[in-house]
Amino acid sequence: MLKILEFGKSVRPLVDDFLFKLLEGKPKKLYDAASHLPKAGGKRLRPILLLAITKGVGGDWKKAIPAAAAIELLHNFTLVHDDIMDEDEFRRGVPTVHKLWGEDMAILAGDLLFAKVFEAASKLIDYGVDHEKVVKIVDILSWASITVAEGQVLDIEFESREEVSEEEYIEMITKKTGALFKASAEIGAIIGGAPNECVIKLGEYGLNLGIAFQIRDDILGLTADEKTLGKPVYSDIREGKKTILVIHALKKLSPEEKATLLNILGKTEDINELKKAADLIIKSKALEYAEKLAEKYVKIALEKLEEACIQDREVYDMLKELALYVIKREE
Repeated sequence: MLKILEFGKSVRPLVDDFLFKLLEGKPKKLYDAASHLPKAGGKRLRPILLLAITKGVGGDWKKAIPAAAAIELLHNFTLVHDDIMDEDEFRRGVPTVHKLWGEDMAILAGDLLFAKVFEAASKLIDYGVDHEKVVKIVDILSWASITVAEGQVLDIEFESREEVSEEEYIEMITKKTGALFKASAEIGAIIGGAPNECVIKLGEYGLNLGIAFQIRDDILGLTADEKTLGKPVYSDIREGKKTILVIHALKKLSPEEKATLLNILGKTEDINELKKAADLIIKSKALEYAEKLAEKYVKIALEKLEEACIQDREVYDMLKELALYVIKREE
């Protein structure tokens, strides 16, 4: 097992214990709906990143547990609302919140998760984090929330457009996925007492890590099986997502093949048609292109990590491992 995942295994119970206690309350149905996705699993990469960086810059990672829970709550909030918008029926191998409790309750469960983000952050004071740092952390969490919403809107807008550039796609995933990784890294560095220049460098590490993570996610959306992925196969094609794979394919395919792909994207649920679209994307060498693009962003992430003030060599190795893991993972 990778050292970063071993570290994650040791810290996760403390994060989950804090998180699940926050998600106890009445009406029971609301709290059951809100805790459904966190209890279904997930890799907890963002909390692990936050805690590892706190330790790496010389801080006490246990002080950062409320912040780690806050970032995971924020992530799960985005997933609940994302599933409603995309009409997805499965996430992490279980039915989505709106599928089990209906859209109205799912929206409220998402709202509760969002509010709990800031309740969790406020508990940092009880863990010995000073007020000034807590204010900075709340500011970062607010920025991340706004930025993810902006990215989500771009993602939705792209579905109705025939042409989306690679630059636009990178902007979208930078906001939608990169922002939470950046926030995790910066918050960990702040709690650990890193100087501002180091906070910035580690934020850039996290941002580029997040971009690579999302590109890998797009690849897995086409290549992983449903059981491994935890959500329906070809869901990106069914929803008409303009992933890097689709953008590349539309540039490289013949006019006839391009027309076929556009006639399938977001317009059918027929598995044979979805497979036809997937085969066209694969034919265009989009997978190979996306893999190289993900490697490019991991390289940038590692350069930023090298420039940062990680004092703990073991944590430095873990963060390096994490960057390489995100582009090789199979789930």
